[in-house]
Amino acid sequence: MAKHNPDMSVLGAATRLTGQVNGEGGLRVEGNIRGDIAVTGPAEVPEGGAVEGNVHAESLEVAGTLLGDVVAQGPVLVRAGAVVRGQLSGSRVTIEPGARVAVRLETDFELDLEAMRRRR
Repeated sequence: MAKHNPDMSVLGAATRLTGQVNGEGGLRVEGNIRGDIAVTGPAEVPEGGAVEGNVHAESLEVAGTLLGDVVAQGPVLVRAGAVVRGQLSGSRVTIEPGARVAVRLETDFELDLEAMRRRR
């Protein structure tokens, strides 16, 4: 996970929250949230954290559990061991081997057809 960021709020591991979370800056969810999240900075769901709701953030990194749709302006990273279900939308979506996912992806990408032809 990312280094300590003073602009990032942390929902502690022992915390359970039901309802919407909105805010300036980032959010690290070490506990459990049942509800939608909308933050202007990065969002993180480390191992042991869980979100059941949609996430709107600058970027997202998941190593825990996320059941909901994601809209990120920047990259979305799903770590090995994470459990993710929903639609992922970001500038780049990376899913590490070992992640358990059932997702629809929405991302812009470039397909280099010339490179594919040269490999044949």
